[in-house]
Amino acid sequence: MKVLICCDYSVAGEHVLYEAQKFLKAFPDTAIDVFSVIDMSIVSVSGMSNNGELLNSMEMDCKELQKKAEAIFAGRKISFSSEPGYLAETVLAKATNLQADLLILGTHGRTGLERIMLGSVAENVLRHVKCNTLIVPVKHKSHEQNTSK
Repeated sequence: MKVLICCDYSVAGEHVLYEAQKFLKAFPDTAIDVFSVIDMSIVSVSGMSNNGELLNSMEMDCKELQKKAEAIFAGRKISFSSEPGYLAETVLAKATNLQADLLILGTHGRTGLERIMLGSVAENVLRHVKCNTLIVPVKHKSHEQNTSK
């Protein structure tokens, strides 16, 4: 089985990794690919005079995410990749190219005006993806807060 875990380099992304790790304990021989998108929509609207600095910062964040993923999945074979793009379409392309059997990604659960303004990447992906999908709800808390319930 091929699993694609899509997450960002925030506390929410780390939460998705922990939840995926718990779920995948039952599947020890699973091929795991952790994937992060360097969100070009942020770069294009950032207004920064030097978008190269922003891209470099985002690439460094991806390297930190890779270290976290390697620690969380210690003892398991995982691959890690990141690429620039627009979130939903890049995730869909990666899932298709990888021929993933399962896609795991988080949702921030935005509602109201925030959802209208920002949209829902998870919903857009879910409407178009061709493989099984596990959506992990994220409530902007650290992993320790989420697991101490």
